[in-house]
Amino acid sequence: MSLSAPPKAEAGANGARRRQYRRRLLAAAVIGLIAGLLAILPQSRDFELRGIDFLLPLRQLAFGPLFPPSKSDVVVVAIDEQTYRTEPFANTPKVAWTPYYGFVIDAVDAAGPKAIGLDTILPTTLDRPELLLGYDRPFLLSLRKAAMQNHLVMGETKLSGQILAPYAGQILAANGQDNVRLLNMPMENDDVVRRYLAGYATQEGGHVPSFGVELARRAGAKPPTGEFIINFNTGAGDVPVYSMVDLYACAVAGKTDYFRKAFAGKIVLLAETLDIEDRFRGAKRLDWNEGAAARAAPARCAVAADPTLATNLNRRSMPGVLIQAAAINTLTKNLALTQLGAPATFLLVGLATFALAAAFLALAPVSGAAVGIAALALEGAASVAALEAKTVAPAASLLVTAILAYTLIYAYRFVIEDREKRWVQHAFRHYLAPALVDQLMDQPEALKLGGDQRLITVMFTDIAGFTTISEGLKETPEKLVELMNRYLTMMTGPISANDGYIDKFIGDAVMAIWGAPLAVADPERKAVDTALACQRALAEFNRDVTPEYLPSGQLGTRFGIHTGVAIAGNMGSEERLNYTVTGDMVNLSARLEGANKEYGTTLMISEATAAALDDSYVLRRLDRLIVKGKTEPILVYEVLGRAGEVGPEDLARVAAFEAALAKHDARDFKAALAGFQAQASVDPPSKVYAERCKGYLEAPPPAGWRGEFALKTK
Repeated sequence: MSLSAPPKAEAGANGARRRQYRRRLLAAAVIGLIAGLLAILPQSRDFELRGIDFLLPLRQLAFGPLFPPSKSDVVVVAIDEQTYRTEPFANTPKVAWTPYYGFVIDAVDAAGPKAIGLDTILPTTLDRPELLLGYDRPFLLSLRKAAMQNHLVMGETKLSGQILAPYAGQILAANGQDNVRLLNMPMENDDVVRRYLAGYATQEGGHVPSFGVELARRAGAKPPTGEFIINFNTGAGDVPVYSMVDLYACAVAGKTDYFRKAFAGKIVLLAETLDIEDRFRGAKRLDWNEGAAARAAPARCAVAADPTLATNLNRRSMPGVLIQAAAINTLTKNLALTQLGAPATFLLVGLATFALAAAFLALAPVSGAAVGIAALALEGAASVAALEAKTVAPAASLLVTAILAYTLIYAYRFVIEDREKRWVQHAFRHYLAPALVDQLMDQPEALKLGGDQRLITVMFTDIAGFTTISEGLKETPEKLVELMNRYLTMMTGPISANDGYIDKFIGDAVMAIWGAPLAVADPERKAVDTALACQRALAEFNRDVTPEYLPSGQLGTRFGIHTGVAIAGNMGSEERLNYTVTGDMVNLSARLEGANKEYGTTLMISEATAAALDDSYVLRRLDRLIVKGKTEPILVYEVLGRAGEVGPEDLARVAAFEAALAKHDARDFKAALAGFQAQASVDPPSKVYAERCKGYLEAPPPAGWRGEFALKTK
């Protein structure tokens, strides 16, 4: 005979898991939706640009620079520290440098540049009647010459509402305001320059290009329609920087080939690159190394570089002219970065966050962290590849939403879901094996108020003659309690080792279950193995422990095991619950334990349990028993042990018993009596049947009798 688990029990467990799965998917979807919506907010879109700062060094590692320094469309003539320290500039007021400026500008302009931009402002002059009239003439002539070739753009800046512009005579020499453009660059909320303005509105309602855009336009680049994201090149010396003092000496020496090689076809920016003036933090700040940039500068013409200057500096700010150069290169090389569109950002961030949230809901925190890190690494790699393709992926949003999803989900699981698991652990850790507690913690929904039908195996145990034992220790109740605690601890070990659940201790009795609260494989076998292990443990207990409490006595334990369908679940009030099982099969298990007294046996199992055991167990049918309160008989068996562990004498006794029992069932009570009496002195069940056969010989059972026996007591 075989039994299968009730569909209702399995369906209930599966339904609970499906409901939890749907709840988790819904929670992950909501988190993904919120993350996607947050990612397309204007503030988030601006925040996304910060990711460029971290992606640029990674792009450099993965792909190298966008172009080598020799291919830069922009070069810089730097009024650097060495210029200030070297003659003829040293010890000369800056306002008096104009002849030197003019000399260098003439040499650069003669080399054939596409445009010359002055990113330095000289708002004062010595060329005044009361000072040195005509002093700036060489400089003004240089400006006029460059302007006549449409090469020159001068810079001005707006500070606190005031315009800081070149001296009026310089603007006049440069053919007027059409060759003057604003140098101002927009900064983000974190004071980092990542974007560049296409131009500015005039007071008359018009529009003029910005400084860098004007220079790029004169070099043939298409002007942008609005502000754009600068695509900074990476690597040391990505924009060639020439020292003003070296170029002055080179021009004095007449080395025109050097100028032609350096400036032909280039956009040349003249600007200061000092340590304290006109410095900004650009998106390249994490890849910027001032010392490396100085060491990567082009070979000098006439004045060797001072090795004590700049080569050891490593600051995050950079000269503003290099940001201007990056913006111009972005336009001339068509490298402007584009943010991923709002719809695509919503989908990408939403789906990525949904996937991570679903993973976090299914994994333990450490595993979730590992998956999260792996996902972020993958997203980072994809973002670097996107940057190489001139697209700004929402890397910052992906990072922030992943961290928030991890934090929120594991906080939710700890406060809400894992609270149930902690309750399960607290409630069951003393009654279930640790592995089963762990499984139950993963399925806390199974412990709802109420219950469902389950196919289970129940074992009842009881100490034989416990009343007599307790009477013997009534003068020392603490010893009785201590003995019981040690005894029950001994009984608990095999139950837990065989995946059993201790439902309750009832005084000296134990009720254990297999198949609830969690299904286990081979519950019948595990229950029987537990009983046999308890018998072996009891023998050791009686040898080593019992004499301490009962010098003249031993403990004996009876076991009753039955398999059937019961209602299993959390039962009780809303305030106090107890996970247990109830039903007729539970009562039958208890009856079988008590029925051992009738036969003088210690381990009795039902036919339903026996049907699931194989030939590795030695069983004998004890009876066709009608327990008290029932009208239908059931077959009950005694378990003598595992095959190979039962001695030949016991096996012979079982064989003789079964032969006599067959005659008993065939109503041959005289022959059965002889068989039972032959071993009644050594086999308690045979003694019981011998007495029954005597009775049947005097008063035979009714014609419809099939060998059943009605038990009168519990």
